Amino acid sequence: MKMLVDGFNIGLDRGTGIASYGRCFIRAAHDLGHETTLLLGLDEADGQPTSPMRKLIDFGQAPLGFSPGPVSTDMLAKLKDLQTLPVDAIVNRRRLYRAARGAFNRTGLFTPVRLPGMDIAHWTYPLPLYVPGARNVYTIHDAVPIQYPEMSPGGHDYRRICAAIVRRGNPILTVSERSREDLIASLGVDPELIMNSYQAVDGWETLPPRTQGLPPLLRMHSLRDRGYFLYFGAIEPKKNVAMLLRAFEAAAVDTPLVVVAGGGWDNSVEREELTRLTTGARPRVLHVDYLPRHDLATLIRHAKATLFPSLYEGFGLPAIESMALGTPVITSDRGALPEVVGDAAMIINPLSLTSIRNAIRMIDSDADLAARLSMRGLERACLFSHSAYQARIGAILERLIVR
Repeated sequence: MKMLVDGFNIGLDRGTGIASYGRCFIRAAHDLGHETTLLLGLDEADGQPTSPMRKLIDFGQAPLGFSPGPVSTDMLAKLKDLQTLPVDAIVNRRRLYRAARGAFNRTGLFTPVRLPGMDIAHWTYPLPLYVPGARNVYTIHDAVPIQYPEMSPGGHDYRRICAAIVRRGNPILTVSERSREDLIASLGVDPELIMNSYQAVDGWETLPPRTQGLPPLLRMHSLRDRGYFLYFGAIEPKKNVAMLLRAFEAAAVDTPLVVVAGGGWDNSVEREELTRLTTGARPRVLHVDYLPRHDLATLIRHAKATLFPSLYEGFGLPAIESMALGTPVITSDRGALPEVVGDAAMIINPLSLTSIRNAIRMIDSDADLAARLSMRGLERACLFSHSAYQARIGAILERLIVR
């Protein structure tokens, strides 16, 4: 079967959880024997900036459709992160995603992508695009921008695109039963058209195992093995980082906190707290802007626990990534997190400073508790392995083709 997968998030310099989802899907499709094509929308296909006139032409042409072309050898050489993807082809159409969204905002129409011969087009994010003649499938990861627009930038546009996908009667994938239920309730999705694939831990199993001796990254930051708490992710309203920082300070433990966070939005309060807690004579918080994947995995693997008190997650990838590396997790009782972590994590009320503080103190002082959570987490993470995910995707694809 020939399948198109969008590169809207996969093509970003700093990938998100949605980029990981797209990579996992491509790996699963490849391992199931399907022929996959990755669709990019890079702005500078010829190495030259896009002129204002070209942008206007693109917006005007979008409702009529675009025909992507092969990626040049020179461009491919620059896309190092994509070279490891098991795809059969990579195609590009300059400004595709921006042009399509601009056209949808003005007209409410989806932009055709003309790639004959595709059986399935999987859009790993709600995008106003479709491939004529293919079965177009859209992944909606969660209902946060729909139910809680204050937690997401561009929530109005997101809802409009999702509502249009529902009206078009397209099949929808999502990543947890909680997200599935929320999308049915908030968008009126036909339950027969929305399927839960969950998500997979992308490639952590291929990382080197724990070794004796302190990794150079920890030595560089004066960190000890199992000697620090860790938060990693964006700093945005739903991540609840301000409450986390206040609870950590209230816990008054000797173990420091490492915050790995670069992106985000509406986070001035959190940034001020970070500045205060990372400066002074004896700072207890270390802030790292961004880490490559291997370095992040090293920090996760050697942390005492990952702290992830999010207010809502459609899945909660940081929790499972931590479990897959044997790191205990303290996480929230909201969204899909209880469903995903089961009894393998410490569950807290993310709105209660006391609840988070007490969990930090418990795991800081109880090595036996930490060891039990580590073992349970490793077992729980197996439910979200690549092989388990591949089996779920295989069943979904069979169901889509039958229809």
